Amino acid sequence: LSLANADNHSWKMLPAPCELDTLLLETYEKYEPLARKKQLTLKIQLPDEPLDPCPCDSSRISQVLSILVDNAISYTPENGTILLSLSQKETTFLLSVADNGPGIPDSSKDSVFQRFYRADSSRNDKQHFGLGLSIAREILQLHHGTIRITDTPGGGATFLISLPGTW
Repeated sequence: LSLANADNHSWKMLPAPCELDTLLLETYEKYEPLARKKQLTLKIQLPDEPLDPCPCDSSRISQVLSILVDNAISYTPENGTILLSLSQKETTFLLSVADNGPGIPDSSKDSVFQRFYRADSSRNDKQHFGLGLSIAREILQLHHGTIRITDTPGGGATFLISLPGTW
């Protein structure tokens, strides 16, 4: 339904000044118990100095972060680490979710944002339908932002989100 609303341009957004560090902390607190239960370490890295507020729909950006952290928890092996981080470069906010899981092959890095795409079709995980990353990309496009994937040093995937500080 979310993607259908995005296709019809009927997705409601309520942009307002948002403290992204608070949003990232809320995401951390929401997922830390699940990560611990799955024997994963969830870490957060925030800037020392306060950041400017980001004009965004905080509930939509929270949804993006939830999609990324949920995926990281699902695909990172036991005793793995997931790092949430935030920074600001001039008028651009950068958020990342990095894990040391199996990573995503270069040949699949663009495809994972397509609807129903799953990089490893042999997985029998019925909790993931291949829609989350597509929804995340749509939300970020509505915010005039971007999402991309890089390799985590040492192995794994890092999802990089860029949000403009002004619209």
